[in-house]
Amino acid sequence: MYKKYKIVRKVKESSLVFSLYLEPLDGAVTQPFLPGQHLMFKFNIPGSDIPLFRYYSFSEVYDPKYYRVSVKKEGIVSSYIFDHLEAGDILEAKGPQGTFALEVEKEHPVALFGGGIGITPLLSMAKTIATANPKRRVALFYGVNDRDQHSFKNEVYGLRAYPNIEVHTFYNNVHPEDVAGSDYDYHGFINFALLNNDFKDPQTNYYICGPAPMMHFVENTLLADGVKAENIRMESFASLIAPEETGDDAETTATATNADEGIKIYYSREKKELVWDSRYRSILEFSEAHDIEIVSGCLFGDCGTCLTTLTKGEVKYMHPTMIIPDAGDCLPCSCIPLTDIVLDV
Repeated sequence: MYKKYKIVRKVKESSLVFSLYLEPLDGAVTQPFLPGQHLMFKFNIPGSDIPLFRYYSFSEVYDPKYYRVSVKKEGIVSSYIFDHLEAGDILEAKGPQGTFALEVEKEHPVALFGGGIGITPLLSMAKTIATANPKRRVALFYGVNDRDQHSFKNEVYGLRAYPNIEVHTFYNNVHPEDVAGSDYDYHGFINFALLNNDFKDPQTNYYICGPAPMMHFVENTLLADGVKAENIRMESFASLIAPEETGDDAETTATATNADEGIKIYYSREKKELVWDSRYRSILEFSEAHDIEIVSGCLFGDCGTCLTTLTKGEVKYMHPTMIIPDAGDCLPCSCIPLTDIVLDV
């Protein structure tokens, strides 16, 4: 169920990233979340005659009074938020949700690898451990393009005050005025030699979030170093959506991908039939827009939470998924219908 939230603060974190502080409009206490999770937002913005759905991660520790989510300006919706929304405006969101989440109660070490806006869920994880479990070892590797895109600089460096947390920041481009050890730590890509033996524990969990090339590089390096695949967790965001499906803008609403008109989706449990609208990016978003709930997690076919029985028809996947459904199943978060379909929803 969607709830309404009031923007009480809007804070610029870097040249392209800003944070929204949200309070429940009804004055209720915020629902607890696991570090790494997100909210699913529904937007009705000028220029779009259909609702647009976006997913923004919590970037702060849990607080019963408010949520903080952080957004990078790079597409239709985020640009609208960046340019037009201010304190006092109202947003609709549901959640918390998502499977890319820290196991807070565990004691084993955690290594966090973030690139760009991918720092947001990892910052929530690191800050939660800092306050809730000061003996748990954390290594945070954070890569950004340059000083202008260095979001949460003071917050990230502030984590060094905790003896159990080490922070390594990497700049792709260093300017003459940048000071090593103050503005950044290293020039270039993430250096795994900095991951000391404390994190060679076979139970260490590795969380990766950022651009697809960075994520795959980190994952492949860890696997080659003997890390078990089940200890590696990744959050895709929009970066894993195939470029040919999105153009240059990972947030752009999908255009028609099939020439057929009048494709129908029948929801067998809801006993409801709808005509597919190819302006939506997925069956999940289409269903949400028509008040039909399909429980979801990662939103990119990586976790299997939305796995649904496909009783009839064919679907097309809009981007690669880590979960490969069996025949007769589908991942509504990642596909669109090619023919009339029947879903066990």
